[in-house]
Amino acid sequence: MALAGPWLREKGKGFAAGSFNVTREKDTAGSAYLEYGLRDNLTIGADIFYGIDRTLQQSGSGIVFLRFPLSAPDATHKWAWHAGLGARSQNTVIAPAVEAGLSWGRGIKIGERYGWAVVDSSINIPGSTLETRIKLDGTIGLGFNDHWKGMVQVFMTHQNADIFTKFAPSVLILPGKGKYTLQIGMEVPVNGGGDTEFKLGIWRDF
Repeated sequence: MALAGPWLREKGKGFAAGSFNVTREKDTAGSAYLEYGLRDNLTIGADIFYGIDRTLQQSGSGIVFLRFPLSAPDATHKWAWHAGLGARSQNTVIAPAVEAGLSWGRGIKIGERYGWAVVDSSINIPGSTLETRIKLDGTIGLGFNDHWKGMVQVFMTHQNADIFTKFAPSVLILPGKGKYTLQIGMEVPVNGGGDTEFKLGIWRDF
């Protein structure tokens, strides 16, 4: 079910993902995402980001969170919420941060193909002079066969009185027995400015 969302990890099962983004102007960013099922109804995770642009302006964030279910295990519509603690940074300014979020998702079927739909929301409140960040992300994924999947995402971020929107299509390749997934895609700005980013990621279940 890709990253995060309302599907909690089974007890003793985990998921890890890393990605690297770059623009033609050499703006770069990297992220790491981890989840582990402490119990069937409790997942612990970490979400880490670091970026540096062409003018050497830097930004970063790191959150450790707990995710709890809001729906029954067999519910068609899955709901979950999370709460986390961590930090945000902007150049030399580093501030503690708290985060809370709500997720919805469900399995879907289009023709003979199965997939998933997810909406993730979060609010991240830092101390110091950094701005509160509100995010609303939507994902639709569809499996073409055992080794190829397609995914379309929309990322919306409200920060510093601005709204930034990105459209992010990608292809997911599952070689071998499917323990690893390779993600190849891009993030195209729709609102708020910025440049198109090319993305390469790798996921692993464990």
